Amino acid sequence: MKRLVVLGATGPSGQEVVKQALSAGHHVTAVVRNPDKLDSVQNENLKVIKADVFSAKDLSEHFRGHEVVMSCLGNRDRAPVTLYTESMKAIVAAMRETGLTRLICITSWCTESRPGNPWLIEWVIKPLFIGKTVANMAEMEHYLFDTCQDINFTIVRPPGLGTGPVSDSPILTHEGMHVPGAPGGRMNRADVARFMLSLLDTSEWDRKAVAVQTGPKR
Repeated sequence: MKRLVVLGATGPSGQEVVKQALSAGHHVTAVVRNPDKLDSVQNENLKVIKADVFSAKDLSEHFRGHEVVMSCLGNRDRAPVTLYTESMKAIVAAMRETGLTRLICITSWCTESRPGNPWLIEWVIKPLFIGKTVANMAEMEHYLFDTCQDINFTIVRPPGLGTGPVSDSPILTHEGMHVPGAPGGRMNRADVARFMLSLLDTSEWDRKAVAVQTGPKR
């Protein structure tokens, strides 16, 4: 069992990571702005901490003694969007201060425009709804790849996120901006959390960005 720090633990994706991690027997420290939002989750392996995700000093105090940092931080698409880059700089600084190296975080499909990206995402969804957010996600990804050679990160890129219970559907993966040939539509946050936690047991996606989507049941 692992000792995990989960950032963004009160958001929809973060709550799924926390619940599934506890169910699997992991020890979880949830770093949040408002601890009251996790009152409904009671477990002897859960510790809820209020901290500033933009402060390396704040974070390093709570990173000590852990093995993996999992960031589920999210942002509404309002200018300016700097949450991903500014929080990641603090996270990485705190990891370096405390000797932590394993990081798992979430961004999105198509953080950068590439040939073959789905037309709907490139020409409708990004320009109208999530363009500022996705641009800052891309900046964060470049920060990790370009300046964090000492950090063993995995960037998980899901499509649009939906609600629903965790499934037993296979999770399709691709090292790229999206999963070619994958079904369209949303991916339940519960299945994104399932995939993120599966990364604790494999080195396949170390220092990589992996696009994911649930596939049809076999």
